[in-house]
Amino acid sequence: CRSFFERYAAAFEAYDADAIARQYVTPCLFVRDSETVAITDAEGVIESVRQLLDLHRAWDVQTAEPSEVALLEQTPTHAVARVDWRLGRTKSRVSWSFATTYTLVPSDDSWRIAAAVTHDAPF
Repeated sequence: CRSFFERYAAAFEAYDADAIARQYVTPCLFVRDSETVAITDAEGVIESVRQLLDLHRAWDVQTAEPSEVALLEQTPTHAVARVDWRLGRTKSRVSWSFATTYTLVPSDDSWRIAAAVTHDAPF
């Protein structure tokens, strides 16, 4: 499960919207900033990812690290993981930390995100 989130973080560091969007199934659910958003198609996922990457650009985020991955539950049909994220700049001590809980579903030899609930995000 950790390797999935390390690949996911690498796609964020590369600002690769397509690679990030491929990590989701549709429909999927986002809960962030006290708002629940259900996305039903791939175009909606890519738009949501682009908006998040625009925010990362505005904050000059250069690094994304899953500092802790806690697998809360795993069955053959899904997994639930809480990830503590650290976002930062390469040459700066300034960083932002927050957690997201993900519901993952199996896909080929890895996982895809079906739901993401963000906790205490700085933005």
